[in-house]
Amino acid sequence: MDRKTYAICGVIIAMTLGGVIGFSITIENVILPIVAVTVGMALLYLCKSRVKEVIEDERTHRISERASRKTFQIFTPSVALIGVILIALRNKYPNLAQSGFTLAYSVCALLMLYNIFYMYYNKKYGYGPDEE
Repeated sequence: MDRKTYAICGVIIAMTLGGVIGFSITIENVILPIVAVTVGMALLYLCKSRVKEVIEDERTHRISERASRKTFQIFTPSVALIGVILIALRNKYPNLAQSGFTLAYSVCALLMLYNIFYMYYNKKYGYGPDEE
């Protein structure tokens, strides 16, 4: 399989997932989207494993790393600020307080997840205390 066929396969899977998820919302079924996404991910993995050409290289990974870092640097403080503002407005708009707490806790979870991955990759690729 070449890259163009893989791209077509991805588009077909994404369109099918969109249809299945839309249908499951219509019939109010929670299990169907979970199964559909799992099957879609497995199909994408199978399609990608059959590609003979290079899909990603070091440059692509480096660009992805930089984009992810910049996204994290902008998204995290922005959502934290919005969460704090919503919490601060809880006396005037009590319905927004729950959204503010949800955003604040989400930022905390995101920061903890980031630190866990940072420690893992620092230990795997970085310098430990005895390697300096």
